[in-house]
Amino acid sequence: MNRAQGFVRRNRVDERYAIAIAVAGGVVAALAGARPTGMVVWDIILTFAAVAAVVWASASAPWWAPAAAVGVGAVVALDLVITAIGAVGFLVGLSVGLKRRDQSEIRALTAAIAMNVLIRSDLEGFLGLSALIGICAGLVLFVLGVRRRPSQLRRIAWIASGSVAGFVVLALGALAITGVSARPDLTRGANSANQAIDVLNQGDYQQAAELFQNSADSFGRADNRLGGLLALPSRLLPGVSQNVGAGGDLATVAASGTNDAAQALRAIDPSTLRVIDGRIDVAAIAAVRAPLEQVQGALDDIDAVSSGVDSPWLIGRLQSELDDLERRVGENQPRLANAIDAVRLSPQMLGADGLRRYLVLFTTPVEARGIAGFIGNYADITIDDGRIDVTEFGRRSDLEAVIRAEGASCDGLSQEFLDRYGRFGCTAGPDGGVVPTVWANLTMPAHFPSVAEAASILYPQSGGQAVDGVISLDPHVIQALMGYTGPIDVPEMGVTVTPDNAAQFIQLDQYVLVGDDANDQRIDALQTLGEGVIDALFTGALPEPSQLARDLGPLASEHRLMMWAADPEERELLQNTKLLGAMPELGDSGGFSVVVANAGESKIDVFLERDVAVRIDTGEGGARTLVADVTLTNKAPGGGLPKYVIGNGHDLPSGSSWVIVNFFGPPTLQVVTRDGEVIAVGTQPEAGWMGYATDVVLGPGESVEYHLEFDLPAGDGGETPVEWVQPLADRPT
Repeated sequence: MNRAQGFVRRNRVDERYAIAIAVAGGVVAALAGARPTGMVVWDIILTFAAVAAVVWASASAPWWAPAAAVGVGAVVALDLVITAIGAVGFLVGLSVGLKRRDQSEIRALTAAIAMNVLIRSDLEGFLGLSALIGICAGLVLFVLGVRRRPSQLRRIAWIASGSVAGFVVLALGALAITGVSARPDLTRGANSANQAIDVLNQGDYQQAAELFQNSADSFGRADNRLGGLLALPSRLLPGVSQNVGAGGDLATVAASGTNDAAQALRAIDPSTLRVIDGRIDVAAIAAVRAPLEQVQGALDDIDAVSSGVDSPWLIGRLQSELDDLERRVGENQPRLANAIDAVRLSPQMLGADGLRRYLVLFTTPVEARGIAGFIGNYADITIDDGRIDVTEFGRRSDLEAVIRAEGASCDGLSQEFLDRYGRFGCTAGPDGGVVPTVWANLTMPAHFPSVAEAASILYPQSGGQAVDGVISLDPHVIQALMGYTGPIDVPEMGVTVTPDNAAQFIQLDQYVLVGDDANDQRIDALQTLGEGVIDALFTGALPEPSQLARDLGPLASEHRLMMWAADPEERELLQNTKLLGAMPELGDSGGFSVVVANAGESKIDVFLERDVAVRIDTGEGGARTLVADVTLTNKAPGGGLPKYVIGNGHDLPSGSSWVIVNFFGPPTLQVVTRDGEVIAVGTQPEAGWMGYATDVVLGPGESVEYHLEFDLPAGDGGETPVEWVQPLADRPT
């Protein structure tokens, strides 16, 4: 029979030597520490059996097959010693072909070297690339070798191989059923856990507990399936075992952790965290800390399991889902840490350790000033062991009257503040001092901590006492708070201000109703409204923290509600919770902001509109340019409204808006144009940014366009520049 008729050449094999070399090769391979399933004892048995079977079969394989396998192993090995051993093995295998002899023992020895070199290579890649290469090489050697064995041995080998293959097929089929049924629960569990953290950060503890319980139930069902009898055989399969184990470990820990989180949060009674009749229970707030720390510990356990699964055997889809869960939990952990810090620090901020005093500034953006707007009124609030009292409510002019009578000092203000904003009422040095109108311009900075620090220094010199913090709120915050108090009667104007029209009343209607000749009446009306809102808030019952977060959170993000604390740790908490109003740090992609201030002494900024577009252009060699285009439009009419609104103190036509324009960005400004013409700007730093100042007068209906370009460090252009947005009279839609 010739080759065309199916002849297969058979080598003469001494089975005793073949088995001895196979056993030796298997033992050496078992000592390599390969972990194809992650179960140590089974991995040793599996590695020994697989390598021994391949080496035994290779005794009758074509000479080039073991030589090729050991050559591949020498190439993919990342260790010089292993590569050298592989090279020697290749030469040994090659000698068989050159001598044209059977030499079955040499073929088996070459295969043993090949499998041990491959099993010790560490080539990274999909599904453990080096392992995949080794498995493929072993299968080829086994098939080629068995085909050359006597019929009786071939039959035994094929039956054994078929049995193993059948077991693998059945195990994979059972696992497929398990995976299909478990995966939706894993996904639902992860989604519910992340939703739970979201609502937990909003203070909705009961809803968070329910979501954590839903997560625990979903993970528990997945755990039951992944640890059940159907999945058990798959734990014996290389590569598959890690995937089943990873899913099972995650489900087990996640089910336990989220259940613990749910139980911990159920211990919190949200009704005890409300302000009722001007008091909040600080002890109840402090008691929230322990349950939140239990939640944090549970999430840390989940994160540790998902991040600790780092095996090259994990298939891409499962590894991707584990990475996604790790990322999502990691992103939410800082927010939970903020919540824990909040309940840790809130008692002391609420006077648990002694009386606290806060200055509240009522500002309005209709006469623009930096980030906070023009100060109209103020309140002095004390909190002692959770008891809130309004000790004083007054006009800005009351503070200015004290300075006018007694004088004041700028000592303690930062040099940066004095250099940039001292000309608006506060100068330092032997000849320096404070002009009475300083409070009208105190909110000029774009960085609220500068405003608050200045207010805390000047307030005790303006008739007040030392304060522990400063709060700023604008008309839109008043409107949101009136959602809790209901309508407030304002008899000075014969109107009732409602939660639907409060911002419109404060920003425009109050001026229209009284005209230019009743300014005292208007100020009295504003004081009535402010006192009425505060009195109603602190003599009634405020909603639970979750509702407050939903209503006031967006206003804090827009910098309409801000708070500064004298204590550094409390300031850090306020920064982390977006209440501090601090300008952010500039990254490699820079940042941009445009901040306007009214120079016309009117309330015309209620009609000011702003459009800003920021982008990064990338040129040759990775050169990057931050480009900003700004359009300011004065929508004020030329008449028909009181002079207090559309007039000015500079003999400009009615409806004209004189605007101080401050651009903020990196210190690498290359060009700035106004309506296409290059202009010069003043430069001074503020809060880590560089400020560029100019001014413009806009008549009724007029617009101005600015174009700015900043050089940035070379890069791939993938980052997004920081944008810092000043709140204007209209809220974004």
